[in-house]
Formats: sequence, structure tokens, C-alpha cells
Amino acid sequence: MAFRRERGDSFIREELTLAIRNDLKDPRVGSAVITEVELSKDRRFARVYVTSYEGDEALQEALIGLESAKGILKRHLGRVLAWQFTPELGFYADRTWQYGAKIDALFEQIAAEEPATEPPRSEDDDAGPATDS
Repeated sequence: MAFRRERGDSFIREELTLAIRNDLKDPRVGSAVITEVELSKDRRFARVYVTSYEGDEALQEALIGLESAKGILKRHLGRVLAWQFTPELGFYADRTWQYGAKIDALFEQIAAEEPATEPPRSEDDDAGPATDS
């Protein structure tokens, strides 16, 4: 059953992405990127995670635009899904890329603060391989 739900997640994500790009004229959703969709076990509710690479303000505007276009998107899904019902859509902010960028910046800062030192070499390292004669 999990495989079937994952296929549904993927299909809904692709269809919503197409609908946002082709059907919606709202400029607020232009920067929206659907990162993930999670269907409930009974497939009656879909959590749609959205991000915007243009910042937090653009993400909030995109979420407002998507909420206002929920009916259009649900109607689009109803036409392409061969299910008895169309899942209710809920839009949520996905900020994982921002957390990843913060972690990368911290790693770069740590690397810049640590002096690049080589481990001390012992006299045996210069001697080369030992030979028995």
C-alpha cells in the first residue's frame, strides 16, 4: 500500500506543478515550487509542501496565492485523477533548503576558522620502507 500512496504523491505533485505553471495567472504563485506531497492513508487529504527560492516573503505570498487558487487546483486534479474523490489540499511552507544553506554556511565558517595544519611527521616517515638484508 505504501508504494501505491507514493505513486499518488508523485502524480499529484507533478499535476499540481503543471497546473500552477499553465493554468494559474496569479503572479504570487510564480515563485512557488512544490517540493513534496503527502497523501493521507485514505487519500482524502494531501499535504502539499511549497518553497520559494526568492525568500520568505515570496513564500508567504505564494502560500496565500495557492490558498486562493485551491478550487482551481482541486478541479484540475479531479479531471486527471481516476479516483472516486479528489483529496482536499493543504499548503504548507517547506524551509528545508534554508536550513541546509545555514548548515553549509556554518561548515564553511568552521573550515575558515580552523588553521590548515599538517600532522607532524616523524623521522621514520623520511626513511622510506624498511628492508631486511
